[in-house]
Amino acid sequence: MAEPLLSVRNLKTYFYTDEGVVRAVDGMAYDLHKGETLGIVGESGSGKSVHALSIMRLIPSPPGKIVDGEILFEGRNLLKLSDEQMRRIRGNRIAMVFQEPMTSLNPVLTIGEQIAEAVILHQRLDKRAAWERAIEMLERVKIPSARQRVKDYPHQFSGGMRQRVMIAMALSCNPSVLLADEPTTALDVTIQAQILELMRELQREFGTAIIMITHNLGVVAEMCDNVVVMYAGRPVEETDVKRTFHDPRHPYTWGLLHSVPKLYERSERLIPIEGQPPSLVDLPPGCSFAPRCPFAMEVCTQVDPPNVPIEAGHTARCYLYTDQATEKDKEAATAAGLAASARSRGV
Repeated sequence: MAEPLLSVRNLKTYFYTDEGVVRAVDGMAYDLHKGETLGIVGESGSGKSVHALSIMRLIPSPPGKIVDGEILFEGRNLLKLSDEQMRRIRGNRIAMVFQEPMTSLNPVLTIGEQIAEAVILHQRLDKRAAWERAIEMLERVKIPSARQRVKDYPHQFSGGMRQRVMIAMALSCNPSVLLADEPTTALDVTIQAQILELMRELQREFGTAIIMITHNLGVVAEMCDNVVVMYAGRPVEETDVKRTFHDPRHPYTWGLLHSVPKLYERSERLIPIEGQPPSLVDLPPGCSFAPRCPFAMEVCTQVDPPNVPIEAGHTARCYLYTDQATEKDKEAATAAGLAASARSRGV
């Protein structure tokens, strides 16, 4: 198998606050290959966006700091590069589509000026050529009358069109990796579908590897090849997208699948995950999910669970797949996994 384009190894990003140390990302790890789409899923506050900002080296310091781990891009550890070396990669080889385009675009510069700025900086084009590249990118993301609209300001675009502009800006330098942080949030379902189809088309054209950060499992099912499920700053399950929906193994993944409404059976009651995510300042001992987990054993509240290999390419951080679990526990886990899998057929 080809070498990974991007490898994240034991990434830890903490924030040092007056209340204590916030362990926003605490041991993230995965591989991303060329042309692949990796989904990062989990509730709000699970560390998905902070992990992406860590890759871009955009963590505000203070209070934030990447305290451990490696981010290997094309064999180079991004955490050991100088600020100048990182600036050559950021927006050029690795680009990011931020969650809210209106706050990410500069309101006093035209769309064309903002796209051209990145092209001039990274591609060394003159202003005229950079302006033509901006028009070309707007056409590629299917913005009508691109030659006229390139002179417009962000407030003159709808939410869906601003998101297209962000994608055009991110892809203007033909990056190898695109980080998409909730790219369809706050868009209606029709526009969401158009944005996802657009990203697929551009991925086929450019061969870009995409990290899709979302809490929308429908987006994951449609877009992703592999999935990392995050909880309280840690990956708790990692596998391919098919097994995420048809053979999920972690109780948190089951909870996520049960909380998604089905397109049919509208009268069926959703099954929420009981309780609240823990404070990242004061995490409980043992498994962070144990206080909310219906399958928690005594050991779960005492010692961190190991990352157990289920089969090739599938791991789950859970004691249910160790000798600590009784046969009764394992039977209950199998039944719960099957129920969650059945639920996922409506996603």
